[in-house]
Parts: sequence; structure tokens; C-alpha cells
Amino acid sequence: MAERKGLLVLLFVCLVFVLSACGGGAAKNADKGAVEKETVLSPEEEAARVANSKLELVFLYPPSGTEEIFMSRFGDRLQKKFPQYKLTFIPRQSDNYAALLGSKQPIDIMIVSLNTTGTYLTGMGLESDISDLIKKYNYDLTKIEPSLIEIQRRMANGGIYGLPYTPGAMTFLYNKDLFDKFGVPYPRDGMTWDEVYELARRMTRTDGGIQYKGIAFGFASVIRSNQLSAPYFDPKTNKAMFTADAFVQSFTNIARFYKIPGMELPNNKYIEQADQFLKDQTVAMMIHTGGYVTRAAEALKNWDIATIPTLKEKPGVSLQAGPDYMYITNRSAQRDAAFQVLSYITSEEYQEWMAGNLAFVPVLKDSKKAMQSFGANLPGIQGKNVQALIQSYAPMSLASPFTANANSEMNNALNAFSAGKDINTALREAAERVDKLIEQEMKK
Repeated sequence: MAERKGLLVLLFVCLVFVLSACGGGAAKNADKGAVEKETVLSPEEEAARVANSKLELVFLYPPSGTEEIFMSRFGDRLQKKFPQYKLTFIPRQSDNYAALLGSKQPIDIMIVSLNTTGTYLTGMGLESDISDLIKKYNYDLTKIEPSLIEIQRRMANGGIYGLPYTPGAMTFLYNKDLFDKFGVPYPRDGMTWDEVYELARRMTRTDGGIQYKGIAFGFASVIRSNQLSAPYFDPKTNKAMFTADAFVQSFTNIARFYKIPGMELPNNKYIEQADQFLKDQTVAMMIHTGGYVTRAAEALKNWDIATIPTLKEKPGVSLQAGPDYMYITNRSAQRDAAFQVLSYITSEEYQEWMAGNLAFVPVLKDSKKAMQSFGANLPGIQGKNVQALIQSYAPMSLASPFTANANSEMNNALNAFSAGKDINTALREAAERVDKLIEQEMKK
């Protein structure tokens, strides 16, 4: 009987031990789960962790090709913001990137314009949707000018490949000294193309044996960025759309300026017009890419900026933006770190610095604050009408690998028109040439 009672006591002790052990294990697991739950980082904490990681990021900047330009625009600021990162820049060895892009060279971030995205990114199959990173880090896309995001959505079929660092806005510059010389009122904000045409006609004249011209254009840039959003190509067929009604209307609107007596192209070379505006100072107005703001500040003593002329049927609508983007490629092994770079480049901090030191228009939807510092650290820009650079852009056309070819054909068409050929024939022949070229390229 005593033995039986002792056995029961032993069984009871064992049962208590097992239960306590199970309970303790459960408690330990619970504690472990709590610890794991506590160590889940917020998007801000994860971003900080990634930003402080030691790693290498490889950059490709085809339009520039020089490390000096890369560092002055981005690298120096990025090195201060992310001192743990090693920034490696791949210089351009030649104008042909095909060999490099066709290799297995790691590329974390590619910096190219929308118009060359088809050549360097999507044309080489290097695109990568970063929607997951945008969600992971709670990135606020609404702070960016909407049209710059919308074109990415269209390009990526609802995804997004990269973030912009500048909209690449076209600019309307004028030389006050020439208007004063001839007693003609300056261009003003809100003018239509018809009004600018009349102004160009008044300012085109010969004086003292010198031929003065009313206006010069970055011709292909203006046509490509037309306010009717007429594209170069059909995105489905890659066929040139130079003879579409909206495109012909856009081309005619600009080409008519070259029929003003005295406004003929210099030796049929449109590229010399920028020199006539900046160096010779025999051109009163110029519409060109944004980089000419700093060039005007360096070359001219008395100049200013007006808003881009508008079409009567499109009041308040400027030319299409020509944004520059930072893309994370599908060769990147450091996607999170690369996204921290994109986040910083589109931050108010960098955008204000960029506006003040590079005279690039910000990509921020609300850019008034950043524009207050526009050109502040560059000589010759203070006091200019820089608010005219804030624009309501026309919807953008999709990028194509053949944009450069189309640009060249626009200049050929203008030369043909200037030489006496009618616009419809000039554009039809240009379309035939570029279609033949594309057909040959597609067969390779």
C-alpha cells in the first residue's frame, strides 16, 4: 500500500514537471515571438538601416558620360548623404553603349531622359518595376508632378521603372538689349504662338548691315514636345506618324517662322541658331531646353524669361516635359540602397539644392519654395522671371528607341521645307526614310 502511494506521488511530481516544462517552453516561445515582433522595423527605420550599410552602387549616365559632371550634379551630394556607400561611375568610352549594355556589367542606377529611355533602358531590356520598393518604404508619389509619374505608368503598364529628378522643361528666353534697340515691347507671360510670330516678324530686320532675327528654336526639341501631344511613332507598330493631322499642325506652327523674310536658316543648319542668340546676339528670342538658362546668364548682360507660348485651342498648356529619370535596373543587387538614392534625389532637400546650384527646375508638384532659390548660387540669374519656368505640361508621348532618328528627320524636313518643298511632302518623305530605317533595324 505504501509502495502504491509512493508511486502515485512520483507520477504526480513527473506530471507537474512536464506541465511546467511545457508551460515554460510556451512562455519562452511567446517571449521569443514578442522579441521578433519588436524587432520588425518601420519603413523609416529600414531606410535608415539600408542607408548606413556598407555597399557599392554602380551608376551609368549615358547622356553625360563624364565622372566630373556626374559628381557635380549627384555624386558629391550622395557621398555626403550616404557616406557608407561606395559610388562607382562607369564612364562613356564611346558613343555606342551596346557592348556595355549587352554585357553582364552590374548597373544599379541608370540616369537618362525620357526620350532616351527607349534607347538605353527598355531597348536593352534593363527595366525593373520598383512598385514593391515604393510600397515598402511608403514613398509618397503624390509629391511629384503628376505628369512625370503618369508617363512612367504608361511605359511600365501600370508599374513604374524610375523617379524623375528634373522635368526637363523647355524655356523661352529673350535678349532685352535687342528689344530696347528697336523700341519693341518685351515678350510677356501668357502669349500665344500667333502673338510670338508677330513679335518675331517685327524683330527680324537688317540694321547697320547686320541681319537680326526674331527667334531661334531647338527645333527638334520643340516639335517632339508639341502641345498637341502628337507622337513621333505609333507605339504598337513603330510606324512614323509625321503625316498625322496633329503632327502636321504642330510642325506647321513652328516651321512658318522660317518663312519670315530674313529668318531663313543659316546655311540650312538649325544648330547654329543658338550661337546667334548667345554669341553673336543677333537673335532676339530663343526657345530651347532648360540648360540654356545658365548659358544665357553667362553670355548675355540683359536678358529674361517668359512663359512658353501657347496654342489658342490649348490655353495655359505648355510644351511637353522632357524629364530626366533615375532608373533602378534589373542588374542591381542593391535595390533597397538604390531606392534610398532615388528617394533622396526627389526630396525637398536635394531639389532645393539642385534649383539653387544647377538651375534645374524641380520635379516637386509644389515647387514654389524650391523655385525661390532657383539659380541663387549662380551669377546672372538672380532677379529673372524664373517663375515662368513652372509650367502646366501637355501630356507626354511614350519613349521610343528611335527618337534620335526622328529628331534627325525633323531637322531634315525643316531643311527641305526651307529649301522650298511643301510641308506635307517634306514630312511624308521623312516618315518614309525613318520607317525604312526602323524596318532594317527590326530585322537585325
